[in-house]
Amino acid sequence: MKKVILAFILGLSLSAISVVALSLCNAKDIEYNSKDATWDVDTVSDALNDLYKSKGSNVDDSCNNVAIPNLGDGSKLIPVIISDSGTVTKVSENDPDWYNYCEKKWANAVILNDGVQVPNDNQQIDMDNIESMFVWIPKYKYKLWNVNVSGLTSTGSLEQKHTIDIVFDTTDTVDKEGESCQTPMKSGEIGSCSNGEYMTHPAFISFGVDGFWVGKFETGHRTATSISSAQVKSADSSYIVVKPNVYSWRSNTVKNMFEAAYEYERELDSHMMKNTEWGAVAYLSHSIYGINNEVNINNNSSYKTGFSAIPDNYQGTYPGTSGDGEGSNTPWNTKNGYRASTTGNITGVYDMSGGAWEYVAAYRVNTYGSSGFDQTSLESKYDSKYYDSYNESSSVTDNQYMILGDSTGEMGPFKYFKDSGNADQYHNSWYGDYSYFVESSNPWFCRGGRYQDGVLAGQFGFSRRPGSVTAYSGFRLVLAGENKHPTSE
Repeated sequence: MKKVILAFILGLSLSAISVVALSLCNAKDIEYNSKDATWDVDTVSDALNDLYKSKGSNVDDSCNNVAIPNLGDGSKLIPVIISDSGTVTKVSENDPDWYNYCEKKWANAVILNDGVQVPNDNQQIDMDNIESMFVWIPKYKYKLWNVNVSGLTSTGSLEQKHTIDIVFDTTDTVDKEGESCQTPMKSGEIGSCSNGEYMTHPAFISFGVDGFWVGKFETGHRTATSISSAQVKSADSSYIVVKPNVYSWRSNTVKNMFEAAYEYERELDSHMMKNTEWGAVAYLSHSIYGINNEVNINNNSSYKTGFSAIPDNYQGTYPGTSGDGEGSNTPWNTKNGYRASTTGNITGVYDMSGGAWEYVAAYRVNTYGSSGFDQTSLESKYDSKYYDSYNESSSVTDNQYMILGDSTGEMGPFKYFKDSGNADQYHNSWYGDYSYFVESSNPWFCRGGRYQDGVLAGQFGFSRRPGSVTAYSGFRLVLAGENKHPTSE
């Protein structure tokens, strides 16, 4: 009888181990061979731990190659865990619960307000003490699918979206025919790259880093208490705040946005988000490590950060349904709010669809529009790694001048058609997002759409603006930091 009971218990234990093994990483099939385990265990729990340790390095090689988040000297960026309800807790950077990209749990960190004492590990941080919140985007390569850009078309389906194949890696790809290619980095160039090959994303190469921190939300205005008070033309970085339920900082020139972002945290190499950096976040969002779908729109008509349209608010037309309140949207820390995150949970990046259009540091060469910039104040003053440059011959449909990885041309083919709102728009093949390339009179890229753009908004949407003050355009921060993990071949 004892043998029967023992066999029954052992069977249950092995079944439990099998279930855990099969669900360790994104429900991928995982083979297990008992010879890999020491089996020097006394309990089922110990057996599970032994299984995890013995197979951990083989569960998903990509996840094991996730670059360690770079916190710099640790005096500014504080590693945190955010609960589903939005409670922020300080953790050690060695805490195993800080992040797990296999489980779509992206690493988060915060910068505290001046004068606020850094809390102890496992101590909660009041949101009022937080100045800005960031999410770590680790270095990766991705499988190319639309290198030879297909432009404007009048026929065929625009449903070309797919799960983007991403492999985390802290080394650059090199030319290996049929396997990987050297990242071209320049507008309109594909180098030796072909569809089906892997390519290191250019956002990481330009700064020579193994990852970067992106603002978790659109940049807000610290002192704003209304829509209008967040419309400030200034380059004063002390206005910057990045957290939920604040008014997005708008009505500013690209030059002012660029300079405010640049001066925000010099020791962490802060800067205005570039087009390629936007692309890096967008592609990661549409992989098995992200929401793998279009993020829900922030349709808050007051330009408040971190909100998500409720399902009853129809977004299949332009304009979509918008408003400010429970009948229109819910905040970031709700079940519906998670739908507006790049991960589908609270650890991701918000406001990449809707809110305000976001200017990015990306422009048509020798064409400055109304940005406030000219050659002396941009190219002669700042390193080229802080902006993306596009061919000066480009027009609204010239997506062949993309930079591979910037989530513009690769989102083709493109098509003019009347959407369900009876507006004739230029759509791409990824959820029909708005797609206008930079041109002579509108030389600056902006991303994501605004709160009322409905079907046109999304993390793959892009348009062009003159770079001047508009009440519906803001920007986002990136921290490149110091590279603690040099790459090598």
